[in-house]
Amino acid sequence: MDAWRKRLIGMFMRNFLVAAFAAFTLIVPASAQVPFPRGQEPASSAFDPNPIIQITTTFRARIEGLADPRSVPSPTAQDTARRAIYNMAANECTVLIEVWRAECRLNSLSVYVALVSTGEPGPEPPQFPSMLGTAVFELKPVQLKQ
Repeated sequence: MDAWRKRLIGMFMRNFLVAAFAAFTLIVPASAQVPFPRGQEPASSAFDPNPIIQITTTFRARIEGLADPRSVPSPTAQDTARRAIYNMAANECTVLIEVWRAECRLNSLSVYVALVSTGEPGPEPPQFPSMLGTAVFELKPVQLKQ
């Protein structure tokens, strides 16, 4: 009975491995073809017939009014710095339109608070709280009429 049980378990394991391998070989080609969800197309690039250029820019505004840089900035000070970041992002599109001669739109903007070093030399340079913003702009070159 013991030898028969070992043979039965061996046959089961062999068949299981064959079935698992067959299933795996069917799954791999199917997963390699990732379809785009309906209504969503791949992002265009600067080399497409209708080119889109993406430019990422980072802005910084110092949060004023803190005696100790490790203190939590007041909501008013954070709001002032956040508004400065928003204004910088809005003005950036004006500059991009002028330089690139393209239509410009803000694709995304993320804003966060961080401690930023003053850049002074030393083992522990002083830091101050700042509001940082990272903006992604999309530019679409204007087609010149001929």
